[in-house]
Amino acid sequence: MEDLDIDHHSAVYQVTQNTKIKFDTTLLSNPANSDTNDTALNPVKKKIAYDHIGGLSEQVATVREMVETTLQNPELFIQYGLKPPRGVLLFGPPGTGKTLIARAVAQETGAHSIVINGPEIISKYYGETEQKLRNIFEEAIQNAPTVIFIDEIDALCPKRDEAPSELEKRVVTTLLTLMDGAASSDNENQSSRVVVLGASNRPNALDEALRRPGRFDREVEIGIPTSAARLEILGAILKSIPNSVSSQELEVMAGQLHGYVGADLAAVCREAGLKCIRRSAHLDASQLCVNVNDMKEAISEIRPSAMREILLEVPKVYWNDVGGQDNIKQRLKESVEWPLQHPEAFSRLGIRPPKGILLYGPPGCSKTLMAKALATEAGSNFIAVKGPELFSKWVGESEKAVREDEIDALAVKRGSSGDGGTSVADRVLSQLLNELDGIEPLVNVTVVAATNRPDIIDSALLRPGRIDRILYVGPPDLASRREIFRIQIQKMTCDNDVDLEELAAMSEGCSGAEAVSICQDAALFAMEEDIHIETVSGNRII
Repeated sequence: MEDLDIDHHSAVYQVTQNTKIKFDTTLLSNPANSDTNDTALNPVKKKIAYDHIGGLSEQVATVREMVETTLQNPELFIQYGLKPPRGVLLFGPPGTGKTLIARAVAQETGAHSIVINGPEIISKYYGETEQKLRNIFEEAIQNAPTVIFIDEIDALCPKRDEAPSELEKRVVTTLLTLMDGAASSDNENQSSRVVVLGASNRPNALDEALRRPGRFDREVEIGIPTSAARLEILGAILKSIPNSVSSQELEVMAGQLHGYVGADLAAVCREAGLKCIRRSAHLDASQLCVNVNDMKEAISEIRPSAMREILLEVPKVYWNDVGGQDNIKQRLKESVEWPLQHPEAFSRLGIRPPKGILLYGPPGCSKTLMAKALATEAGSNFIAVKGPELFSKWVGESEKAVREDEIDALAVKRGSSGDGGTSVADRVLSQLLNELDGIEPLVNVTVVAATNRPDIIDSALLRPGRIDRILYVGPPDLASRREIFRIQIQKMTCDNDVDLEELAAMSEGCSGAEAVSICQDAALFAMEEDIHIETVSGNRII
């Protein structure tokens, strides 16, 4: 058998079944090499610091205020006869950074950390789940200061009135007792240095007894990040990724990523890194650099978590695709684009942007097309909901659909059902009025409504503060029809003999949709004559 002494400066050895390896443990205690060898032989997880968390400075400050003093100097509370805070509940949508904050707090304070994933401690044997909880709290007290992090706490402690079995009720009762500090007097000081952090995206499903001072003393909402927060998050993630994305490009991207939470933005950066690796596979690893195109391609493949439950449509329609109607376009830009691009102007003048816009006019006059162009040009998400989609025979379902979606058109005069009772349409309209002008304000949401029957819309919806601007979109005039024909013919293969002026003059009274239909029918007539025809002549269109 051959002996092999490992030299930590050497690179690679061939180890066979006849190789005997001897470790020189003196290297571990050598002060000169302690950092290097400790890292190599005892790999640890990368430390999560507060500056690794972007866009949550206010929430992090709140959690630190509650947790750090409790863990490090609980006697400050005790000497004044106060009880140190026991817990903090972090709630918000998935992927917003609740777990990240909890782990950063534990590591920054140097506290012992215990992570409980709710369903993991559930046991089928009677009393075992409660015993596991007691053991966890005993370990926390013995290793104080300790942070106990309970992820998905709503799964572990649902409302007892709605609990599916007795097990959930016993678990809730046990946790209540443990958080109240059922400890003996000799380790009372240690038990006061234990903080429980709970995380949930369904706080209303949590038992009410946990959500009171003395248990979860503070509830911190970790919400969907704003544009500025998204910029901070992207900046924090890209610090560790070689990239050539400028601050201006990053700011533009952050402004367009509506509905993206922290986990989505991390996924975007990871996907951009993979695209960079595939694109630069022939280069040395040190030369890899994520560029703005990698980021844009990654964004197109990652869907925002906050918008996943609703149909998200990103229309690629621009103002140039809408023929004519320049006055209506300008009014829409003032109402929607200006508040997003120049919010300081509205603040300076002390006015608020319009909440709602009503486009009304005959069918086929580009009302929906302009709404799509508006969303594209403003860089906003566009959610189209047709009125009848919301109606349900089940009481409350239609109102819930209004509450959970930003809708574009729905309302008829109340009492018009004629049956003497309260119809579904009446309840839906009442819900819509509350959403537009209720206690909870709409933030960065503009409702664009479209109809060809403005006379049947309830007058309560059309007052300022709800629908602020009412714009008539009429049939296109001569110049608008000429522009519509020009846009449509550019998309087709036509001869050079097409006279736009003649087409516009001959189509007097036609709507935009009818003008497009004329071009479509001309192409079909040409195909009827010769299926292999390559161009459409102007005579066929006329």
